[in-house]
Amino acid sequence: MDSDEGSELYASDVEHNYTTNIFKESESDGLIDSYKPSFDAYFTHASSRTRTSTNVFSQRVVPLSPEEHNAALARASAHVYTPQVPFDTSSFKRWARELDEGFNILFYGLGSKRGILNDFAKHVSRRGHVVVVNAFHPSVTVRDMLASIARVPGVQYTSTSAPTQERVAEHFASSDSPHLFLIVHSIDRSPKLARTVSSFALSPNIHIAASIDRLNAPLLFSASQLAARKGSFFSSDRATKNVGYGWLWHDLTTLAPYTSELAFADRTSISGASSSRARVDMTNPVSGPLTETAAIHVLAAVTAKAKKLFSLLAAKQLENADSSDVLEVNLAHSPHDQQHFGLTYDALFTLARDAFVATNDTALRALLGEFRDHGLVVSAAQPGTSGSEVLWIPLRKERLSKLVGNLDGD
Repeated sequence: MDSDEGSELYASDVEHNYTTNIFKESESDGLIDSYKPSFDAYFTHASSRTRTSTNVFSQRVVPLSPEEHNAALARASAHVYTPQVPFDTSSFKRWARELDEGFNILFYGLGSKRGILNDFAKHVSRRGHVVVVNAFHPSVTVRDMLASIARVPGVQYTSTSAPTQERVAEHFASSDSPHLFLIVHSIDRSPKLARTVSSFALSPNIHIAASIDRLNAPLLFSASQLAARKGSFFSSDRATKNVGYGWLWHDLTTLAPYTSELAFADRTSISGASSSRARVDMTNPVSGPLTETAAIHVLAAVTAKAKKLFSLLAAKQLENADSSDVLEVNLAHSPHDQQHFGLTYDALFTLARDAFVATNDTALRALLGEFRDHGLVVSAAQPGTSGSEVLWIPLRKERLSKLVGNLDGD
């Protein structure tokens, strides 16, 4: 018994000493937290503040001006490679059969679907009248669509005006009316046109094949409109009250470029194409980005004193930018960021008076008014002061230097 007890004590002493040595080594290595119970480790980790970096990638990349953006697109279009997804035209028969069964077809997927739908329109042209609507065109309206449908014999009574929506619905609601195939490209681009199409979609003699391009396009359709189907409940007496779509969804991924769909898009409105110059101050309601071309046109129309005042402000702003930190200059992309390099109104008045540009407050404000109206000079209240005003030019350092160089050359 004694020997057994002694052996047990000896073993426990060894285990205790071994554990103690481990914790000592862990303390020396800074790994003591790894031996805490799981719940203690969790709360220790959760109690520490999460550190988030302020180095945003979008702020470190210099945004392009509209001119630079258009030039980059022109260079890229010459070397672009567009993968093509093979398409079998045998699907046309299946789609035509689905239209005959009382469904309408909605095509989704990445890539332009215009070419395939135009070919499908030729395929069904033998079965009835076809109207193709380019909803992606910004000038296409409901009236234009109704005018195209009016070319179908029997739809329009007179040639003086386009038929009404009720007239079209009533005409194709009759059993002896011809079949109309309505092909709508990018129906999600025009919600008003989509609502008009919903009053035709349940007509037994109107068949619709449409495409969508945007991710949130299904939000245009309510649950009841998606669940609606063509059938005997369609009433020709109140044709426009039968609202719905009866869609069958088909994936039509082509990976083809949206050449026609984006032909009417404003390239300068693309995010990142230019430095934003939207309303820095409620007292300076300007819209659209300030470009070097716009600044040159404005400066060409002002007086010599106004040009000299602009040069004084620009030179001082460039001087402040040169004396600032390099990182701060690189991060100053928006007009609000350029405020750090601006000049107070009192300092600008002193410079203008010494240069004999403006000898009083009224003359200085008159010269600044032309620049403020065109967005060449913006202002804001100086932080930490009572009513002090800071003025600056909303252009990045390199573009402002180029503009000042053009002024000096003139």
